[in-house]
Amino acid sequence: MLANHNGKHQQAVTALSSLNSDEQLKAVRFIKNSIIGNITKKKLYMDLNVSPILIKILTDDSYSNDMKIQSSVIIGSIANGNEQNILRLVDDGAIKPLLETFKTDDPRLYEASARALKALLESDKTPHDILFEEQYLKNIISHLKPCDSNLSGSIAMRNNPYRISEVTAQLISKISISTDEQNKIAHNEAIPLLLNLITSKYDFYPKIQEAALEALSCLCKENKDICLEVIDSPIDDESGSTIKTFLKLVHSKRPEMKLLAITCLTNIYRSNVSCTDLKKDILLIVLPALVKLLNIPDSNVLSQSIQTTNAQERAPMVFSYLIAEDKDLQKAAMEGDAITKLANIIKMTSSEDEEQNNYENYIPTNTNLHKERLRESSLFAIASICAYEEEYRKQVIEAKLLPIIVQSMSHPNFGIRMAACHCTKSLSRSVKTLRTSLVDSGVINPLLKLLSDPDIQVQNVACAALCNVVLDFSPMKKVVLDNGGVQRLVTLVHSMDSNLRLNAIWALKNIVFSAESQIKDKIMKELGWDQLYTLINDEELDIQEQAINLLRNLACSDEYDIEETIKGLGETRIIEIFESKLQWGIQNTNSNPKVDNIIIQTIWALVNIFAGNEKHKKLLMTDNILNCLLQFITHKNEIIRLAVIWCCLNLTNPDDIGTPERKKKLISLNFPSAFKMIINDPKIDVRNKVKEILKHFEDPSEMQIMESFISSPLNRRDDLSVNQSESELAEDDEDYFIDDE
Repeated sequence: MLANHNGKHQQAVTALSSLNSDEQLKAVRFIKNSIIGNITKKKLYMDLNVSPILIKILTDDSYSNDMKIQSSVIIGSIANGNEQNILRLVDDGAIKPLLETFKTDDPRLYEASARALKALLESDKTPHDILFEEQYLKNIISHLKPCDSNLSGSIAMRNNPYRISEVTAQLISKISISTDEQNKIAHNEAIPLLLNLITSKYDFYPKIQEAALEALSCLCKENKDICLEVIDSPIDDESGSTIKTFLKLVHSKRPEMKLLAITCLTNIYRSNVSCTDLKKDILLIVLPALVKLLNIPDSNVLSQSIQTTNAQERAPMVFSYLIAEDKDLQKAAMEGDAITKLANIIKMTSSEDEEQNNYENYIPTNTNLHKERLRESSLFAIASICAYEEEYRKQVIEAKLLPIIVQSMSHPNFGIRMAACHCTKSLSRSVKTLRTSLVDSGVINPLLKLLSDPDIQVQNVACAALCNVVLDFSPMKKVVLDNGGVQRLVTLVHSMDSNLRLNAIWALKNIVFSAESQIKDKIMKELGWDQLYTLINDEELDIQEQAINLLRNLACSDEYDIEETIKGLGETRIIEIFESKLQWGIQNTNSNPKVDNIIIQTIWALVNIFAGNEKHKKLLMTDNILNCLLQFITHKNEIIRLAVIWCCLNLTNPDDIGTPERKKKLISLNFPSAFKMIINDPKIDVRNKVKEILKHFEDPSEMQIMESFISSPLNRRDDLSVNQSESELAEDDEDYFIDDE
């Protein structure tokens, strides 16, 4: 019976190539009616290799437009929501034939093909290149202008021109991902056409306004130039300006329209464009409207419109992006009770099985998928709002969200696992939270498991969260050490993904911070000194900085740690590290803020080694190192100036037996004269330490030697202005070890 049933579908596939046009049309309609809404039938027809036949129909002029329309509908249906089918259709070459049909004069064929192409573009693995070929991109954008002719006939036909512009705007949303893509679309005059579609003249067909808003929001995302073009473009609307039109649409009764208008304004605001009263509008109109969308959804998802469901799922993510790194908006959101609203949504998505971490019988139904998307976006919103202020973290804890955050780390949905890690990262920025609530919640074991998550994005965020968790003041540090955390981090250090390498070395650096010697030995036994040297010379500057910071922390606390660090890397190699980094810093200073960060860590590492014994000091008092330090005395970055002073304080400690010879060396290189040039430094920490180091050179006989060596002026940098906060360092007369978290 099953064989006969499948035989009908095989016959239908065969009939697509029939010489009889009526049989062709009958077969294609049979296939279309069989697959719509039926996952099993879609798989069956893909197994029957229908894809190449449908694509041939699109390219063969012997087939009628009706056949091509039905074939496009089938391609779109098969692709809908199925990544595997999308990739198969793309590999079979479906994109170009669909684009070729866009040249048709038949609006029905254009619409069917455009919707099929939109379905293929749902996968982020679908290539966009061919769509940006000039002939195709211009054709697509031209369809943003509704054709008002031929509006007689049925309502469906009268709305057809607007449906075409609607699906075209939706297509543009799917391909406005990279800055280059956004700019190419804008260059082809898409912005004025899209702005036209959001005006009040299209109030009768709100779907076209929503599609245009979504396209505009995608084009504006992290693209300041396009944001400026959108703001400055004239708009044929009674509001008189683009911003006012967006604000008018924020008041729409349609949840999707409201959210899309908010998204446009959010993306413009986050691009940091200069726009009069925009911050005020965001605070007084946009944010309150967005917070109102953070309501508990109807328990019966099926009774809600798709519009309402989409708005509920996306609103927390837009909220997260809007308030990120903006303390004024975070405060306003708190006053609007946003955390309570988000907590209620998150709690609504939890179940009894989840409380026991039982996902064996978990089935991704429509209701469950809706709840998953709600939880993911709401957790991201929680992570944003509590990233900086202790008061907000406290409210998250009091809302009893921690148990759900911990449960979410084991959820089958990778997006939820990632969002939970972001929450943990934000909450772990608080010392108080680390010492109490996070420990009690049992967050550490699931976090460690996520270092081996199958999704690399989850690994990355878990690793970043662990950076905070393993700081010295955290009682969870021991748990990490005792449960294979170091071994896993060392594995990630070898990753091809630069973000994973960065977060892993950062976490190892934080474990070493203020650690006992036996912990340092254990970590370096796992990591290996050769690997540390490789990381110090990594192609990514951020990784270099953290690797040198790890070296700094390893060489901190006592002479044993310094000796082990020198022995591990080898004398020749450690000299080469400091000489090469400092000389590179001089050659590249002012070129990149990351260069300054590497110089800072390199000099602080020197401070620690210069706090060692006579042998340690002598090893790194090379002419190359000292000459570099001399040039950094007048560096524009006050942390660098301060670190050089600390180096010299440790080299000239009055209690050390070798100090007189080292002072003579420094005097011969004109260090005291260089320090005098910054005696009135704008930063108080630097001024205080300059006075202290100059006292070390006040012995009359040594000052006489110093004067005899002054023969040439120093290369002074005039710009001493800095942007970093003043450093806080202990002041006493001992040798100083400076480690860093």
